[in-house]
Amino acid sequence: MSDNVEITEKKEQIGTCLYCGQERHIQTIGELSPAELDAMATDMCLCIDAVNAKRKKAREEKIKEFVKKKFITPEMCDYIHLSIELLNDKCFEEFQIKQYPDKVVKIWIDNDDFLHIRIKKTEDDELKA
Repeated sequence: MSDNVEITEKKEQIGTCLYCGQERHIQTIGELSPAELDAMATDMCLCIDAVNAKRKKAREEKIKEFVKKKFITPEMCDYIHLSIELLNDKCFEEFQIKQYPDKVVKIWIDNDDFLHIRIKKTEDDELKA
């Protein structure tokens, strides 16, 4: 065994779910702040609000990944994220963005509260000579 390897002891600390207040024992290496412990306890908790928060966070990550993949420019990504925030806040029912030269982006939330992003490419065979 190398002399440079430092063995750190595991420590048991307590975190509290931010939604239901249930305490969790968490095995840690080193010191964590109370906020970090509470975040970990919330992630571990199975109360309905914690589960819904985890689902919402997973959906947001999935949306961010999709937007980043489909829209190259940071400005367009920011615009799409702003549109999604406004839809989530119930400020608008839908957005339709015509992106030059041949792309139409439609964003809406359905009755089941699922977000939809549809990207439609239009290719017209029009010639003006």
